[in-house]
Amino acid sequence: MAKHGFSERMYLQYLRTKFTTLGMVAPPVAGKLAFNLFCTPYPKFKKRKAPAIFHQAKAIQVNVMGDGIHNNGRILLNGFEWTPTKPNGKTVFIAHGYASCAYKFEQYIQPLLKIGYRVLCFDAPGHGLSQGKYINIVLYQKAIQQIIKEHGPIDDFIGHSLGAITLAMIAETISNPLKHKFVLIAPATKTTSTFERYFKMMHFKEAVRNAFLTELEKHTHQPISFFEADRALENYTGSVLWVHDQDDAVCPYKDLIDFKNKASENIKFLITNGLGHNKVYKTQEIIDKIMAFLAS
Repeated sequence: MAKHGFSERMYLQYLRTKFTTLGMVAPPVAGKLAFNLFCTPYPKFKKRKAPAIFHQAKAIQVNVMGDGIHNNGRILLNGFEWTPTKPNGKTVFIAHGYASCAYKFEQYIQPLLKIGYRVLCFDAPGHGLSQGKYINIVLYQKAIQQIIKEHGPIDDFIGHSLGAITLAMIAETISNPLKHKFVLIAPATKTTSTFERYFKMMHFKEAVRNAFLTELEKHTHQPISFFEADRALENYTGSVLWVHDQDDAVCPYKDLIDFKNKASENIKFLITNGLGHNKVYKTQEIIDKIMAFLAS
């Protein structure tokens, strides 16, 4: 949820009051609504003109069953495909982050084509040109698995933020890990930090927090600790480049330090300073290093 401007601050105050009141009389209901709200991306995507490189893409689609909250219905996801003039025989998939869209990765397309990749990227559920109201790791993972099924095989992966932690979950279950490369840019090492930040922003009392976590486990059949990038990669044997900035306020670098110190040699770390959560994937120097990793 954005916190910029008067209207957003007023809306946040309204939500805090609503959940405080509801939490006193019906914590389970408040927890369910809080979970639904957490899975609802705020509309940062504007109907902006497509970057020039996207006019050169082939439009592709997949249907995903369920919407991340309910198990019925289906949503249509819109994506893009580019084919290189000198193919290296591999396909790379790009997964954007929360409240973002495929357009944000325009700087990656030409360099990837230059080194021979067929390139795929989609707008996630509830984002950009895709249908849907909700997004969470389980739904995003389901969507990517459907993309792999219909438009794969996919060899290598690039993801930022929510896209990155979802790719960590994909890596955990992927066949033949030694044949794949994963670039994870600013994933949530510990989703507990993400939830704690949300709880504090909303001023949730303990009863609502507990009800929220109960609702999460009801939908995912997993405890909160399951959805952590370090846990997913703990025993992963494939090649990983983990990019993280020390000033990341969204996915704190401090959560990464312990895992970084004990991670196996197949996981390489590119640690930056002063780029924060978003500039870290938009900076040309970082893009060049990502391309070098994929081309190696």
